[in-house]
Amino acid sequence: MTASRVKLSPSFWMHDSSVPLSSDISPESLFLTNKDFLVVDIETKTLVDAVGGWKNFKQLEVSVACAYDSKTKQMHSYLEKDLKDLIELCKERLVIGYNILGFDLPVLEKYGLSPGDLNTFDLMQDIQNISGWRFLKLEKVATATLGTGKSADGVMAVEWWKEGKIDQIIEYCKKDVEVTRDVFLHGLNHGHVKIEKADGSHVEVKVNWS
Repeated sequence: MTASRVKLSPSFWMHDSSVPLSSDISPESLFLTNKDFLVVDIETKTLVDAVGGWKNFKQLEVSVACAYDSKTKQMHSYLEKDLKDLIELCKERLVIGYNILGFDLPVLEKYGLSPGDLNTFDLMQDIQNISGWRFLKLEKVATATLGTGKSADGVMAVEWWKEGKIDQIIEYCKKDVEVTRDVFLHGLNHGHVKIEKADGSHVEVKVNWS
């Protein structure tokens, strides 16, 4: 089931957007369906040019997926053959990620996941809606908010796949999950995140992720 985030604060009626921002949502509504969350990230075997470009990105195959489970406080890693276990866990949690609605979850559809049946929260989508920024990379948010960023990038993960370095992909994917989790927890606990601008300065963005 998609999250029933229907309890809105008065701020919703003070802007022109028909889509509620996180700041319009009452604190309890994000966790209305599931009190436990799962931070998810995937890596793929190839880049999108191998499947004919972004219009075919759902054809990408997963090399590794990782997830942090707030209920057990454990980090899990999954190879392609184990993705069914991740999908089952997603059904029991609030699924959180960075651009998960635009990439990770659609790619997992070919493995049996139905994004519309999940309770999800996409950090990138929410931060972009609030800030007005577009194509906002996790690195820019993590560096400004946490003082640390990603350990590599998806291009390097594809090269590691070609070289059979699965353990390195797993460690990189886990790091992405950790960074995403910590950005979320910072917003949850402090009510804001930061974005690094092109000149190196930071801008603070208020969020309501309770």
